[in-house]
Amino acid sequence: MQTGIKYFRTLATYSSLSMLPFQGIAQKQPNIILIMTDQQTANAMSNRGNVNVHTPAMDELAADGVVFTRAYCSFPLSGPSRASIMTGKMPCEIQVLENDDPLPEDEKKNSIGFKMQQAGYDCLYAGKWHIPTVEIPDKEFGFKKISGMNDPEMAYHIEKELSTKRDKPLFLVASYLNPHEICEYARSQTLHYGEIPIPEEAVFPELPSNFEATEGLSELLMHHKKMSPKLYPTENYSEQDWKNYLYAYYRLVERVDSHIGELIKILKKNNLYDNSVIIFTSDHGDGVAAHKWNQKRALFEESIQVPLIIKPSKRDKVSVNRDLHGLVNIGTDLYPTICDYANVPIPEELNGVTLKRVLEGTREPHRSIFIETHFDAINGRTWCVIKDQYKYVFYRFFKNREQLFDLSADKGETTNLMLDSRYENVYREMKAELLHHAQKVNDKMLIKDLNF
Repeated sequence: MQTGIKYFRTLATYSSLSMLPFQGIAQKQPNIILIMTDQQTANAMSNRGNVNVHTPAMDELAADGVVFTRAYCSFPLSGPSRASIMTGKMPCEIQVLENDDPLPEDEKKNSIGFKMQQAGYDCLYAGKWHIPTVEIPDKEFGFKKISGMNDPEMAYHIEKELSTKRDKPLFLVASYLNPHEICEYARSQTLHYGEIPIPEEAVFPELPSNFEATEGLSELLMHHKKMSPKLYPTENYSEQDWKNYLYAYYRLVERVDSHIGELIKILKKNNLYDNSVIIFTSDHGDGVAAHKWNQKRALFEESIQVPLIIKPSKRDKVSVNRDLHGLVNIGTDLYPTICDYANVPIPEELNGVTLKRVLEGTREPHRSIFIETHFDAINGRTWCVIKDQYKYVFYRFFKNREQLFDLSADKGETTNLMLDSRYENVYREMKAELLHHAQKVNDKMLIKDLNF
């Protein structure tokens, strides 16, 4: 497994704090570092009790920060999710529903890179972009591009850049590809950063308890899967094939964790770890064999729940090494959170919540959150709303259009409560909540369809 260590270069060691590259920063604006992985489901970290994976770097961030246990993406696909994060808006609001949809020009000028640049930050970007180009165009979104998408080389480029003396606060985005290579692995393709061998003595993860839960799924969802064999090459998978998939997935998580560990060392070397707000998340999750699903797009918990850790700077008076269980939508919430930490006014048109205030206990998290998706093979949109322990999913057409789950009793989403008359009032409340969100973002298609 490549770790990227060979790409490191020895840089000059600073002999005193007065010589560190950020010594001129006015401390009214903290350094802010956003670390993103790609396609990492929420519990794919050893700090969440997952015995199938070892993630010391993520665990360090969790020990020094706060873990949000109910964090969701706005859309389980890279392009729309990342566009949402960079604008603070739902993908339907900015017309980005597919990986190749560009960000509209009027949204581009208000994206987070330009917002932070205008606030006096030095904005740097390393790694995967995907809005819609895989790599970020230099300075086109307010960021200076310091590294392309190459996980093993990012540490070298970041360290080289951070050795430069500067008199502005830092906003750095480090965006890694993995564990996204699981997509190529499922298709038996060559992986970008080296193959994942499975030794004879390998201990395989158990298949999830909802592995066989495929009856009663939305017909729209299943038609999409059948029409996209390249993306879902699992029709003839044996149970061992699925175990191999999970084994490889967790090795890819460990692969990216090693690169995050390299970044943490660089931050510490440059006196930036303690003196920065560090946010760690992923753009969306993965099916990880639940409902025999790989990839993303589906609104299963495994595909829409993502890791989220916020490590405050040492000057923030916030207790750490704890969990928060309130609902978070990273698409709508990270933008106002970053603005709040940077002492930048939060745009009034945004519907997100600043997690800085949630951490401080001065703001309540969302009462409910709204998530959307698009099944491109069949041009079918789908939405869900999550409130308290309940989740309501609405598909645009075909059979089994509606699903209702009690996530506290049935996190695996195996029992559709739409079939239980005792939940009629819950159903009506959740449908009304979804309509409320549709009206907030002016999703005309959803508003029309909910009135059937």
